[in-house]
Amino acid sequence: MNDDLSTLDDDARALLEALPAPLPGAEARIQHKLARSLERERRPSRAVWAYAVAGASTFAAAAAVLLTMWWPSAPPTQGVGALASEEAWAARQFEGVSLSYRGVGDVEGARKAPRIEWQRGVLNVEVTPDRGLDVQVQTREAEVRVVGTGFTVTRDALGTRVEVRHGVVETRCVGGEVQRLEQGDVVTCAPESAAGLLGRAQALRSGGAPGDEVLSAIAAGRARAGSGAVADELDALRVQVLADQGRPVEALAAARAALEGGATSRRAELIALSATLARPLGGCAMAAPWLVTLGDEAEAVCN
Repeated sequence: MNDDLSTLDDDARALLEALPAPLPGAEARIQHKLARSLERERRPSRAVWAYAVAGASTFAAAAAVLLTMWWPSAPPTQGVGALASEEAWAARQFEGVSLSYRGVGDVEGARKAPRIEWQRGVLNVEVTPDRGLDVQVQTREAEVRVVGTGFTVTRDALGTRVEVRHGVVETRCVGGEVQRLEQGDVVTCAPESAAGLLGRAQALRSGGAPGDEVLSAIAAGRARAGSGAVADELDALRVQVLADQGRPVEALAAARAALEGGATSRRAELIALSATLARPLGGCAMAAPWLVTLGDEAEAVCN
């Protein structure tokens, strides 16, 4: 302990002197955890300790010990931290776990129980069997838990895709039940947010997925969207997909519902598309319920 302890009262000095020395590297590990917590605005109670560690060197060792006691576990994973390689494949190894990845994520947790938070891209995981490891990969849509196996996690606009190369994993999509996956099994957990489902629907359409699959993603997103820009985009996309499928009557009905619901950000586009769809069915008269809202612009749209 340093001479600064002379400024403390007798009880505080006795308490600090009685504390054991922290484990090697404990202070650095704790500071890393606290920085991560503050960055993501998670676990606000830990932020209090950030000031104890960063703002007063006298209490650094004591804070490290207290925090280690607060989260009893195996020694933390060292030398891993952030995973970031957007352009090229990268690789990391630690405690019986091999990672190859192209994307962005992070590794936290204990040596025997690492937690990989995967944000986007492709992550390949190989876990050595019979090492007593409890490895989990978490995304916004899914949680994958494994003891000894090899699997791939891909997170993109479609959601989170888990593919087992060998061994067995347990996967749970958000809001769903745990699924046991074996070699060759694949499961995709769709996004849960309206914006995420809009992205999924757009990706499905761009990838040539069946129209009904795209419409299903749109319907799921619309059920969560309420009103606003995302809702408008979902409504407009539904009209476009129905038109692509050769279902003009349904597309016109969807356009009318969107306009009546106040889809202001895509209003002009929906009206123009309605006019285009209406011509083969009955000319501009068929489009009257939409074109009347354009006033003097209706003639230009319909000619």
